[in-house]
Amino acid sequence: MAAGEILACSKFYVSFDGLEDLVVKKVSGVAITLETAGDSTPFGVTKDGKSQIQATVTGTSNGKLTVEYVAAADDHRLLDWYESNHSEPIEGGGSSSKGERKTGAIVLYNQGGEEAARWDITGAMCSSYAMSGFEAGASDLATETVEVAIESLHRVK
Repeated sequence: MAAGEILACSKFYVSFDGLEDLVVKKVSGVAITLETAGDSTPFGVTKDGKSQIQATVTGTSNGKLTVEYVAAADDHRLLDWYESNHSEPIEGGGSSSKGERKTGAIVLYNQGGEEAARWDITGAMCSSYAMSGFEAGASDLATETVEVAIESLHRVK
């Protein structure tokens, strides 16, 4: 990797356990937020009426990842992943995954094709599934989009 190389948004890959070979079109929602208290209004005053404000971290929250894949005729693993995380709508009961979560990663590659940045994902669960719209005469590729709830996202490289 060249010193100080700037990374392109187009050289990336997203993978989850058992879904390492799908064609990814787009990913969004990579976000972590520190939840805070005491940072927007005074929580008290001291001698001479001096207001006291102090940001205190109370927890963290993760954004949901949205990953759009190019659909393949004989591959229904994304819909299977979604369905395995949810009980049957009419009958109810437990999910076939029994609460199992996936691990994964988002990787950015440099111009030489080497891994240059990496975010490891744990506790991934498919929370929604959508198929692209269909239109006569359309020239777009069919896509499948999943929204993924995650427990943690850490940049490790």
